[in-house]
Amino acid sequence: MIDPDLKSHLEKIEHELAYMRKVSTSLSATLWRGCIYGAGYVIGAVLIIVVVGWVLNIVGVIPAFNQQVSEFRTALENIGRTVK
Repeated sequence: MIDPDLKSHLEKIEHELAYMRKVSTSLSATLWRGCIYGAGYVIGAVLIIVVVGWVLNIVGVIPAFNQQVSEFRTALENIGRTVK
């Protein structure tokens, strides 16, 4: 025979699992989860592209961006001067 205390714990776990299954299979939960995962993939891809481009620019493989980088650096320096 099963211990009554153990049986009550198992019933509680069963009810919680049924609730989790009901909540996780709803259409709105699936939609939001998909949107969040999609946004995460896009943000991750953009960050990887930016970091790879920055490293290649530092190494000198992509010399076409040197003008944009120098303009960005001067803009950052000007922002720092106006704040001080």
